[in-house]
Amino acid sequence: MQRLSVLLCFIYMAFSMNAYAMTLPPVPAEPIYFEPPVVKPDQNMQQMSCYQVDKAINQLHPYRYTYKPSFYKDDANKAATALIMIDSIPIVQGWLGLGYLGYSALVEEKEDRRQLQVEQQISALQRIKAEKHCYE
Repeated sequence: MQRLSVLLCFIYMAFSMNAYAMTLPPVPAEPIYFEPPVVKPDQNMQQMSCYQVDKAINQLHPYRYTYKPSFYKDDANKAATALIMIDSIPIVQGWLGLGYLGYSALVEEKEDRRQLQVEQQISALQRIKAEKHCYE
């Protein structure tokens, strides 16, 4: 009998409530994350010979790669994480480790942006090389 009364009460509440449609907040159309601008070849790039374009691409190749260790391979990040977990200094209390992790993330973001810029310069030079029909 008690279950029946609870069920009837639930059904009454479900049908007596007014239904309202939820409106979603406006979603920004602009990108949230960093999007690098597309590098367009300038006049100096257009005037390069095929040999000069190849030489410029070859000079940019070492800058395509990062020499910063990844998060899990960086021993300083491991030490900062350990410092956060076991720090008992009254004033610092783990903030030093958190500060270093933030700095490490900032350096990694700067490195990623640098790599993107180099990749785009190389792709702009490769487009010029294709437009000139080099080495066909």
